[in-house]
Formats: sequence, C-alpha cells, structure tokens
Amino acid sequence: MSIQKYLTAASLAVIAASGSSAAQDRIDAAGITEIAVSLDKPTRTYTINWPASLGEIERVEVALDEQTMPGKGIVIADNPETDSLNWTADSLDQRHYFLIVPEEGEAVRTALRLLPLEGGRNFRDLGGYKTSDGRSVKWGKLYRSGVMDGLTDQDYDYLSGLGIQVICDFRTAHERAEEPTEWRAGEIEYLTFPDPEEGDSMGLMAIFQNPDATPEMVSQNMAQSYAGIAADQAPAYREMFDRLAAGEIPLAFNCTAGKDRTGIGAALLLTALGVPRDTVVADYALSEVYVDYMEEFVGDGQEIPADSPYAFLAQLPPEMVAPLMRSDPLYIETALADIEETHGSVMTFLKEEIDVTDEELEAIREALLN
Repeated sequence: MSIQKYLTAASLAVIAASGSSAAQDRIDAAGITEIAVSLDKPTRTYTINWPASLGEIERVEVALDEQTMPGKGIVIADNPETDSLNWTADSLDQRHYFLIVPEEGEAVRTALRLLPLEGGRNFRDLGGYKTSDGRSVKWGKLYRSGVMDGLTDQDYDYLSGLGIQVICDFRTAHERAEEPTEWRAGEIEYLTFPDPEEGDSMGLMAIFQNPDATPEMVSQNMAQSYAGIAADQAPAYREMFDRLAAGEIPLAFNCTAGKDRTGIGAALLLTALGVPRDTVVADYALSEVYVDYMEEFVGDGQEIPADSPYAFLAQLPPEMVAPLMRSDPLYIETALADIEETHGSVMTFLKEEIDVTDEELEAIREALLN
C-alpha cells in the first residue's frame, strides 16, 4: 500500500462527524486575518474583532452575499466605541458577510472562515488573506473541504446560496465509491481524476514494524512524503487551475480529511495569488484547529472491522497514529521547500508541472483578488 493510501486510510478512519465539538460550538478565524469573525452556533451570535489600526469606525454592516457594496448592507452598529462587536442572526440558513466601514480609508469585508454546517468536514473559505502586494483574496470564491457525504438537507439549503459552479474531488475512485458526493445545492460540474500511481510505502511500513519507532519518526516520514502528494496530484491541480483561469468560480476542492491533498492544493493556490508563506502555512495548520482527528479516531468508541483497509492503523498505539492525523506546519513547509529545491520556486513548479501560463495566472488573480 502506498504512503498516499495510508494517509487516505487514516483520514477515512477518523472522520465520522463534522469536526471536533469545540469547532461545532465555536468557530473562528484563528487569528490569521487582521479581522477575526467567530460564531457561537447555539446562540447564533457572531463576534467581529478588528484592529485599532483601522481607526475610528463609522459603521458595521451585514450582507447576505459577497458582492454587496458598502452602504448597501444592513447597518448593525453605528460608531462602535470598542474594537469588537457581537451580533445575533435570526438564523444561520444563509452566509453572512460583514463590512467594517472606517471614517477614513476603504471598507473591509470579512466573513466566517469555517462554514457552520451540520455535516461539513473542514469546509472553509479561503477568502480574506492578504497578498504581498497589498491586495486580498476575495471571500466567497474559493472553498476547500473534506469529504461531503455527511452534508444534510439543511447544509445544502445553506450551500445553495453560495453559487458554487465547480467541485474538484481529489479522492481516489475507491474513496468516492465509499463516501459518494451527492451534491444538491444547484447545478455544478463535478470533476474527478484518475488514481495516481502507487508510490513506495516501505519507509512508513518499516517505521510501524520497528519496535523502537517513535512518533517523531512517523512525523518526519509524513513530512518527506508530502512533496510526493504534489507530484501525484499534478493532473488534478492542473485542471483546477485551468477552471479558475477560465473564470469558473466559485470553485470548491476536496479530498477526504480536507488536510493533505487539499492542503497542498490550497498552498499552491494561495502562493500563486501572492499570499505570503507564513499565511499559507497558517491556513494549512487550521485543519487541526477545526477538526480534532485523533479525538474522532480513538475517542468516539467506534469499532473498525477487521477487514477494513485501515484496521492496521487502528491497532497501532495512538501516539504513533497521531502524526498521520496532524496538520503540522512541518509537513507543508517541507513539501514547499522540496518543491523549491527541485524547481527553484513554487511559481516555477506551477509553470512547469501544472502548466499555469502567465496569462492564466493573471486571469486567476484578476478573478480572485480585490
């Protein structure tokens, strides 16, 4: 079995719910963007925090789409005296976007990053990230996710308002058969891709069979395997970039956990958009903020059948499995460093291996950046 299949198996084993209980009850932006939006789901109360550097705030507005301009939203606060605001929505059936309008300077748009879905798995918006040239990624245009077979009717009612046109599913044929996506939120183009060739998994197997193995050895193996994911998924990433260049947005992409194949895809996209490396790494690491994979794997009492393809992992000590479940910054940093060592830069990798032309890159930035 390849390392990729071990990663897939591990992810399949742990994801039986929409995320950790903490993420379900309180969802936030984890401090990556200067304006943070959090949600207390039981009370439907949003908290919006903004930096003092914005100066005096004239008003805060809420809108139900990402295109509403300042002055066209519903005013929920006039001249707030603090750098924080609580606002309770009538319902969470629709997406809420917030506009912070300062007395001087341009308004700033923000939203909740992790979508408040009942059966979503790490389904989140890549909007709001600043680029090195001072622009920012548009909200409501680019979504990353884990497996979608748990989405409920209420979730689909919510998602139907997002206008998603394309889904790129990076999973293997077996994964799709086990947990099929049955999209019910409007017409989309659902893209799947041929399974990548199996790689060499002897390094990981040797670690698991070594009585003196340590979690650090598993972690290092994970990091070293990550660049292989980028190469394996190149055809899928190529198609995703092509669709974005053609303006087929909003677009969502997913794998099973929404952290490995999807994590590398997000890192490549954000890098192409000009998002700084530290922000790219921080977005990758958010997966384990939003989903406690180990808790779902060992803490929910589920029994894994002996004939399961990942029963072997279930027999391992939890501390040895834990590195497989993480979104450790080491993993994505190692992958990007390996790409840079081989190709000179991530942008060169995108041009040489993903076939992203200068014209396509300009079109993608025009479509996805403010």
